[in-house]
Amino acid sequence: MPSLVDSIDDSRIASSLMLRYLFILAVCGFSLSVRADDSIEALQAQLASASPPEKPPILLNLARVTQFNDPLQSMTYAEQAQQLAEQAEDNLNAAEALVMLGRLKTQKGNFAEALLPYQHALELWTAQENQPRIAKTLLALGNVYWRMGDYDKALSKCLDALKLAEHLQDDSLIASSLHQLGIINDLLGNYTVALEHHHRALAIRQKLNDQAGIADSLNNIGIIHYFSGQYKEALENYVESLKIRRAIHDEQGIAKSLNNVGLTYKGLEQYDEALRYFESALKMRERLSDKYEVANISNNIAALYILKKNFDQAVVYLIRGLQQAVEADSKDLIRENYELFSQLYAAQNNFEAALAYYRLSTEVKDSILNEKSQQAIADVQTKYETEKKEQEITLLKKDNEIQQLAIVKQTLLRNSLMGGLLFIFILVFVLFNRYRFEKKANQKLEEANNLIRQEKEKSDQLLLNILPVRVANDLKETGKTEPESFEEVTVYFSDVVGFTNLSSQLEPKFLIDELNDIFTAFDNIVEHHQCERVKTIGDAYLCVCGMPTPNPHHAHNMVRSAIEIIHYMQERNKRSEIQWRIRIGIHSGKVVGGVVGVKKYIYDVFGDTINTASRMESNSEPMRINISQTTYDLVKDQFPIQARGALAVKGKGEMSMYFVET
Repeated sequence: MPSLVDSIDDSRIASSLMLRYLFILAVCGFSLSVRADDSIEALQAQLASASPPEKPPILLNLARVTQFNDPLQSMTYAEQAQQLAEQAEDNLNAAEALVMLGRLKTQKGNFAEALLPYQHALELWTAQENQPRIAKTLLALGNVYWRMGDYDKALSKCLDALKLAEHLQDDSLIASSLHQLGIINDLLGNYTVALEHHHRALAIRQKLNDQAGIADSLNNIGIIHYFSGQYKEALENYVESLKIRRAIHDEQGIAKSLNNVGLTYKGLEQYDEALRYFESALKMRERLSDKYEVANISNNIAALYILKKNFDQAVVYLIRGLQQAVEADSKDLIRENYELFSQLYAAQNNFEAALAYYRLSTEVKDSILNEKSQQAIADVQTKYETEKKEQEITLLKKDNEIQQLAIVKQTLLRNSLMGGLLFIFILVFVLFNRYRFEKKANQKLEEANNLIRQEKEKSDQLLLNILPVRVANDLKETGKTEPESFEEVTVYFSDVVGFTNLSSQLEPKFLIDELNDIFTAFDNIVEHHQCERVKTIGDAYLCVCGMPTPNPHHAHNMVRSAIEIIHYMQERNKRSEIQWRIRIGIHSGKVVGGVVGVKKYIYDVFGDTINTASRMESNSEPMRINISQTTYDLVKDQFPIQARGALAVKGKGEMSMYFVET
C-alpha cells in the first residue's frame, strides 16, 4: 500500500500501511466536546475555588479543551485528575482520566504507552459494570492496536465492542465499531469488506442524523478510493464530507478534509488545485495552533513544489514544516522533512547537500527503532568493542614482555664483561642463558607478530564487511574516498512482515540470532550474484548491484538474488519455529554512493532510486517480489512476470508495478 513516508526505518515502529490514516482521527466513541462557555479561564477559575473531590471533572474539561493546542499541558491536567480521583476513590472520574491519558499518548504516537491507561480504565469500567464505557474503551484499545500494526488484536477488540453494542442496541456504538472495523480491514487490504463496514456505518449515522459521523464515514470511504487509485470517487466523498463539516462548523474536520482534497488533486496531477486546498488547510491549522498538522501540511506543500520544480518555494515550506515538527516533537515528520530536503537538493544535482540531509533523516529514523531491538543491537556492539579492547590489552602485555626480555638481555650482556678468573665460567654461563632467553624472546616476538598479523587481517576483514572492496582499498591506501554517481544500478529493499509485533514477543538474544542467521544467508546469496549489501536497519535489508563496480547484468543479478532469497525463506520456514515473511521491492536507476562518518565508516547510498525501491517494497505483498517499470524493461525477457497495473505512490503519482514469479 502507498505510504506517506519512506520505509528504511524505521522502525519500524508502525506499519507503513497505517500511515494512510495520519490525516484522519479514528473515532473511538468518546466525546471530545466541551460546553462553549467552558473557556480555559473560566475552568481555571472554577478549579481555584473547588474542593479536592470537585476538581477531577474540572481538570478533565481543561484536559479536553487543551488537547490539541497544548497537549503537554493537557497531559498534566489528566494526570492530576487521575491522582485526585484515585485519592477520593472516585472510580468514574479516575477511569475518564485514564481514557484521556490513553487518547493523549495515542495522539502523540506513543502507542505502547497508551495501552496501560486504557487497560486500567477497562478494569475500572468492568468493576462498575458500565457496559457502554466498556464498549468504547474496547474500541479505543482496538484503535491503538491497529496503529501498532497488531491487526489480530485490533480486530478482536473491535468485534467484542460490536457484539456488546448490538446487545445494548446502541446504534451510535454499532456505527463506531463498524467504523473501526472498516479501517482495520482497509489496512489489511480487504477493501471490499472495509467498504461494506463503512457503508453500514454511514447508513446508521444517516438514520441517526449524526452529521459528524456521516462526515467521518464519507471521509474513510474516500480514503479507500484514494489509495486504490480511484481519485474521482475519492474526491466526491471528500468534497461531500467537507460540505458537512463546514455546515456543522467542525474546524478540525474541515482542516482534515481540505488536506485530503489537496492530496487527491495532487494524485490527479492538478497541482494548482491541490495547492489551493493545502494552503486553506494550513491556514486553519495555524489558527488552531496545531503544530503537528502545520508541519504535516507544510511538508505536503513542499513535496508539491518539488514536483513543480519550484525549489525556492519548496525550501520556504520545508523550513516552516521543520520548525513546527521540532516544536511538536514529531520525529516522524522531522524525518520526512529531511528526506524531502534530500530529494530537493538531489533534484538540483547538489549531491553534497542531499547527502547531508539524507544522513540527518537516517539519524532520526534510527532513533525511532524498536527499543528492544536497539538494546539487543547495542549489546552486540558493546560485546564487539569489549573483545576488541581485550585484544588491544593482550597486545600491550606482549609488548611489555618483549621490553622486559630486552632489559634482561642487556643485563646479561653487561655481566658478560666481568673479568677475572670467573670470566670463562661466567662467559659460558652467560652465553648459555643468553641463548636460552634469546630463543624464548624470539618465540615471544614471533607470537606477538603473529597476533598482530592476525588482528590486522581481522581488521581488514571487518572493513570489507562494512565497505565495498574498492572503497575499502581506497581508504587503506589514501585514507579517503570520494562520493560517486552511478547511472545503471539496481536497488533491492526488503523488510520483515509484522516485525514490530514479533520483536515485542521474542527475547532480544533470540531475535538477534534469528536476524543474524537470515541476513548472513542473504549476504551469501547476493555476494554469489555479484551484488553488494549496503546496510541493515533493524529488520530492513538494502543491497545494490552495479556499484561501486559497474555490472551490465545488474538487473538480472538482483532479481535472481531476490528469487533465491524467497526460496531460502520458504525452506527455512519449513524447519523454523518462527515463520518469517518478507516483502521485496526492486527498482533500477541512478544512485549516488559514498562513505558516511570519520570514526565509524558507513558506506551509504541515496537518491530517488533508493526512495522508489523503498516504495516498491511497501507496495509489495508478503513473500512476493515487486519490481518497477524500469526494472521490468531490463528483465522482462528473462523471468516469468505478472503485471499488476498502475498503483498510486505518494509523491510520484501512479506507477506501473510487476510481480516476479518465484
